[in-house]
Amino acid sequence: MIPAGVEPVNAAGVARIRGVTLGTLRNTQVLKDAGFPKPLNPHRGRDYVWDPAAVEAHMAGQTPPVAPGSSPDDLLDDFEAAAVVGVSVDVFTDQVLRLGLTAHSIEAHNLRYWRRGDLVQRHEMAPGKRGKPAGAKDLTPRKKRGTPAPAAKKANKQAASLAAHLAELDDAGSARPDTAELARRYDVSARTIQRWLAREES
Repeated sequence: MIPAGVEPVNAAGVARIRGVTLGTLRNTQVLKDAGFPKPLNPHRGRDYVWDPAAVEAHMAGQTPPVAPGSSPDDLLDDFEAAAVVGVSVDVFTDQVLRLGLTAHSIEAHNLRYWRRGDLVQRHEMAPGKRGKPAGAKDLTPRKKRGTPAPAAKKANKQAASLAAHLAELDDAGSARPDTAELARRYDVSARTIQRWLAREES
């Protein structure tokens, strides 16, 4: 999550703050130090961004600033937005495309984020009340409160199967198949495989 008002920096920005080149930053492995601030978008698996204030505090040997409370202007990645809405990330991204929610996406260092205030939490609706909450623009209500959609259950099962398959390959010392091969194996798109892999890494 990128807290409201924070202008995140990528690795190049971290290098500028520390007064070194990007190559030097990577060679010294500073970003992997246990005490270095955690990225604001840990679900990405790469293309991380950080709070510049936390980076500066780490460089000065100071305690990082206290994280602010949640705000409607917080920026959430797909995983965090799906959790707020109350669905799996696969269901969320499918509905984003199907219902044309790109108008609510925000680009930060070429990464997609969602403003917390633009999301509608399904569980805010009172039990037994039909239809969507007033003003809801994005997601249709669940058929049964608290019951995951069949598509979400299937996607979660496939993602778990993928993780187990890759673990077996790693244990056997075998090379991992490429994304296209995994997509054929699970009969899904390459983009879906990439999301599952990002979830496994996180």
